[in-house]
Amino acid sequence: MMTCMNDILDALWSMEFGAALLGALAGGGFTMLGSWFQTKSSNKAANLAMAKAHAQRAFDAITQLKLVLESSTITGLGTRRSRDEWNRELRTQLTTARGAIMLLPDEYKETRLPSLMILRMTQEYQGRPIWIDYQVETDLLLSEARKYLGSLIRGSDVPKGRDMKEVVEQEVMIQRKARWTEELEHLQLAGEMGQTDADDAEREDELRGLLQLPPIPAPAHPADDTDEDAPASDGQNTPS
Repeated sequence: MMTCMNDILDALWSMEFGAALLGALAGGGFTMLGSWFQTKSSNKAANLAMAKAHAQRAFDAITQLKLVLESSTITGLGTRRSRDEWNRELRTQLTTARGAIMLLPDEYKETRLPSLMILRMTQEYQGRPIWIDYQVETDLLLSEARKYLGSLIRGSDVPKGRDMKEVVEQEVMIQRKARWTEELEHLQLAGEMGQTDADDAEREDELRGLLQLPPIPAPAHPADDTDEDAPASDGQNTPS
């Protein structure tokens, strides 16, 4: 009887011990799993914060460059001094922006790679094409790079890629046509007021050709007046 009782107590103790042991192991496992998830989440948050900091640094450098570009007073082809000043600013800010973008981790390469590619398309100004065309092209490229960086900073989806060479060509032509149209309208208004000369007329024809407009028809010359009532000559001389 006593032996049977002891066996029962031993079995109960073993069951309780086993349950306790399993509980401890399970609890420890969940704790370790929770710690792993927490560490992974913390690392991801830290990487994101670091990536945003790099993106913000590049974004600020490009923004500063855009402000200088938009406030530029360069006209025509510019001067050597004005071109050199702009190119120095361009090199400085692009070096800062590229350096920051290159530090973006691989998990943000969908932002890093297109941003670097777009900035590589941004060239120094050597006097061709005219400044206003270069200004349009450069502003478009800088704005596109900022779009990628701004999306990362905000936590938005990566923008859809575009063929920037095609985008630039189209926009430059749109801006040119707008300038040509404005100049043509000014010449036409001046012509109506009698304030144009031969050079203006030649330029007007040139603008109409650039805009693919039909040339202005030449003024019609009126036919010489004839006296229908005058008698027809018979070809003989009248005697004196």
